[in-house]
Amino acid sequence: MDFDIIVIGAGLGGLTAAACATKEGKRVLVLEKGLAPGGSATSFTRGRFEFEASLHALCGYSKSQGVGDVRIIFDELGITEKIEWCQPKNAFRIITKSKNGERIDATLPFGIEKFINAIEEYVPNSKESLTKLFDLAENSVNALNHLCSVDEKINMAFAKGLLKDYGDFVRTAPYSVNRVFKALEIPQRAIEILSGIWCLLGVDCDRLSFTQYITLLYSYIQFGAFVPKERSNEISLAIAGFIEDNRSQIRYNSPVTRIIFEKGQAKGVILKNGEKIFCDHIIANCSPTDVFTKMMKTNEVPVSAVKRTNARTFGARGATIYLGLNRSASDLGIEDYTTVITETSDSSVQYNLMRTLNSNKMCIVSCLNNANPGCSPKGTCILTFTTLFTDNCWGNVEPNNYFNEKDNFAKRIINFYEESTGIKISDFIEEIEIATPLTFARYINTPQGVIYGYSCDEWDSVLSRFMTEESDSDTKGLRFCGGWGTQNAGFSSAISSGRNTAYATLYDIENSNKGENK
Repeated sequence: MDFDIIVIGAGLGGLTAAACATKEGKRVLVLEKGLAPGGSATSFTRGRFEFEASLHALCGYSKSQGVGDVRIIFDELGITEKIEWCQPKNAFRIITKSKNGERIDATLPFGIEKFINAIEEYVPNSKESLTKLFDLAENSVNALNHLCSVDEKINMAFAKGLLKDYGDFVRTAPYSVNRVFKALEIPQRAIEILSGIWCLLGVDCDRLSFTQYITLLYSYIQFGAFVPKERSNEISLAIAGFIEDNRSQIRYNSPVTRIIFEKGQAKGVILKNGEKIFCDHIIANCSPTDVFTKMMKTNEVPVSAVKRTNARTFGARGATIYLGLNRSASDLGIEDYTTVITETSDSSVQYNLMRTLNSNKMCIVSCLNNANPGCSPKGTCILTFTTLFTDNCWGNVEPNNYFNEKDNFAKRIINFYEESTGIKISDFIEEIEIATPLTFARYINTPQGVIYGYSCDEWDSVLSRFMTEESDSDTKGLRFCGGWGTQNAGFSSAISSGRNTAYATLYDIENSNKGENK
């Protein structure tokens, strides 16, 4: 069978790209090295507990049809009703210490007005600046939606139009979170509360692209957060089902080892078993670093692509502790779905603490039962502790010391949680699983276990990525999607990236067909 597009990797970005191209009438072949769809969007069982492997909460989704980027994509694919959703009652709780050593403990609700009013209660006289912040957020979201919808070449003329219609977005896109906070004159205490979610993006607020930060915050607070009742498997299987029900294919246990290029144009792929499959349009749901170094010959990689890739740094490496507790959340006094606990509200200091094994205690704690009460047997609950490492420190662990380091890591994080919340959990652990960056590197095949793609610094913002990458692919016939693309990592970003890359590829196909007809 001839295919219009080959997608390498069945993570959420690749699946969405394949589904959107399929919806437009193209025949797509998805090649996945694993045995199931979804990549990290999956689950696993230990004893009587089923753990969500990686999803914290899905943003960009709403209860209303046609509202929110992810909801729109799912509606268009007709899979919304195939997934049963659960929703936490509050956005998140932040526990940290201010720069002067005072304890900060703030629980914040969904809904922009409620969110602003809640911070106003913690920090009087912050409402005016926070209102300006969310007005700017709306402008940024609208600008990105416009960027994602265009089918023209992004050049200086386009940029001038963008400046005219979305000036606030263009003026803030090149800057970091802290620089924009300062320009808006947000009170320091409010900044310390707002900064708490930087770790959901993996870059400290002195360097994190404001656009990346504010679009996440806006989507999360405006629409709420959702989790699938049957874990993120539901999302993966729903999208995979759409692909296979509509004349496209997914082949599992089919790792790609080489992309075939002829005269600078992608022509197909070679599988591990030696099979060659020819196709002029390829979407890679994997790291450009891996593609350029492992799947392409050196002389096939454009100098511009090498320079851009080498200029970037890897984002944060993920580590997660999964706990099945033999007490209910209410019995233990766990009331929140999401609790972010850091040692300091200074994100730059915290970022540096996360460079080494022994100095990192930051954790994002999720209690799945407080969104999905029936997710575990009665009288039990599930907690996951996710932390980040901002350097490749686990790569230096000696093999014979690896399991000791895992145990020490888990004890340190759990003790920090107990000290910070006053909630005792260590006596009630029935099941525990510990995933380090090496675990993620093995199972989702990312360099060093990176879970946030390339670091989304202020110089490498979403806007600059659109301007340099989406306008004109360096390698003809090859595009990238997922967490390594323009919108950085995260479930919602990967889904949106898959959609955007699919339509960019359709644009490539249309233009190539026009060229053939001349």
